Amino acid sequence: MSLSLFWENIFKKDRHVWTIQEALKKNIVFKDLTPREINQIQNITHLRSYSASEAIFKQGEVGVGMYIISKGSVDIVYDDNRITTLKEDDFFGELALVEERGIRTATAIAKEETQLIGFFKPDLIQIMNQTPETGVKILFRIGQVIGTRLHETTALVKSQQRN
Repeated sequence: MSLSLFWENIFKKDRHVWTIQEALKKNIVFKDLTPREINQIQNITHLRSYSASEAIFKQGEVGVGMYIISKGSVDIVYDDNRITTLKEDDFFGELALVEERGIRTATAIAKEETQLIGFFKPDLIQIMNQTPETGVKILFRIGQVIGTRLHETTALVKSQQRN
């Protein structure tokens, strides 16, 4: 290895760490966190890889957390009907972080080779125990996301009832 290649690589950031940090910074759930808090979250997230057509979780299963799509896409399926396709930077499964049992209301299936960043309920509990202020910021944002999605779903149901 040449000396210049050595110096180029010695200070190169770990690509996975950078991807996780950037994904967290862009995600509304973690939007209000400081760089230090983002780093704390990044250290306890979980990278998961899925093949095309592989189930991430199934409707009716107990959920353990949320996922952010860092690469690929995911179909959300309810009773064998595709509801939507989520893409890079989208997230899903956040209800599992706040519900007591967290039963999955839909199935999530990788549409192609997909990489996800998982943030699970035990991770949130750990954060709340270590730094309660950070936990409150995350829970507040999750509440906002759930509220927004509830309003959107209600509006959709009302519009379908009119037709």
